[in-house]
Amino acid sequence: MQAADEVLLYLLVEQQPSAYRALMGHFGSAAKALAVDDKQWRSLGVNRRFCDRRSAWPKSASCDGIRSQWRKSLAWLEGDNRGLWLDSALNNETENAWPRAFAEVPKRPPLLFWQGDETVLGLPQIALVGSRAATRSGLATAHAIAAEIAQTGLVVTSGLASGIDGSAHAGALSVKGKTLAVLGCGLDRVYPARHQHLAASISESGLLVSEFVPGSSPEPWCFPRRNAVIAMLSLGVAVVEAGPVSGSIITAQAANQLSRFVWAVPGPIASLQSRGCHRLIRDELARLVESAQDILQDALPVIRQWYGSVPEKVATDGIASMPKPLAPSAISQKVLDAMDWQVNSVDQLLTDTEHAAEQVLMALGELEMLVWIAAVPGGYQRLTS
Repeated sequence: MQAADEVLLYLLVEQQPSAYRALMGHFGSAAKALAVDDKQWRSLGVNRRFCDRRSAWPKSASCDGIRSQWRKSLAWLEGDNRGLWLDSALNNETENAWPRAFAEVPKRPPLLFWQGDETVLGLPQIALVGSRAATRSGLATAHAIAAEIAQTGLVVTSGLASGIDGSAHAGALSVKGKTLAVLGCGLDRVYPARHQHLAASISESGLLVSEFVPGSSPEPWCFPRRNAVIAMLSLGVAVVEAGPVSGSIITAQAANQLSRFVWAVPGPIASLQSRGCHRLIRDELARLVESAQDILQDALPVIRQWYGSVPEKVATDGIASMPKPLAPSAISQKVLDAMDWQVNSVDQLLTDTEHAAEQVLMALGELEMLVWIAAVPGGYQRLTS
């Protein structure tokens, strides 16, 4: 089977890109790297543990786990709408076989497993990431920004995690847009398990990718690598809520190291989930953004440079005309006009609008449904102007 040797070599070096690249670079192919004994691997300075695995392969009983995962991986690849991308620099393929953004990254993953619409990987991508323990306001903001970006024809990329990641994927899907999820485990499983349905929806019209062989568990060391891939694939990374120490901050740092855009959405100063975004902005590691339009205005020049053109819907004259939430009713508009950009309590809105409590509560429900506002601790917060 095509790529069988590449998968086996990757497993023998415990899915470590540096060892895989060293062997591929020296021998020229996975088949040739597997054809030599462990002594030649050792002469190249390959990790001793990997050399011992090569020495044991294929006869030793210690290789049973490798053999089982290898066979399961090859069986998984036989399924519909599944495949394996091999780095063109290592396999003499055309650059079109690899994402344009990856061409700028020397230490990109040597391979990527994929499931879904393979053409999505070659499209311009904007990443949205953030806290797993997101607030309702953060979830609504991520959903709205992702929906606007996806409506332009750009791909919304994230990590399928709970919280902001899941809301970003859902926002793109809500407008029938494209979204790409980078997993920190094999594609034969979904983590977290509650996102099984979301992952299935993404694979129908978008794409799931992972640098980990099917059968790989979601181990803690996998997620920094997943975060790095998100940054590599994207023109830039937008952070919507993040603690001061989090995976989202790691993704933002990776994007900065790649000279990609980093955007951060500010939030309430008392919110722990906003401190990471505020720190990025304060330290001038991210640009403050309040909408998808802010992100698109930054991204357009790079899209033209890398891809030669921009999707028709994201033309410069189309940014200002991107749809806002549906207009609220007259009473709801009055309640919205009475709200400032801080947390607004129901009691204060009752005083400011002079409407009956039942009318104000109904208006708040309508405004929240239309994504003009979001419920937050202490009241409601306005999301858009």
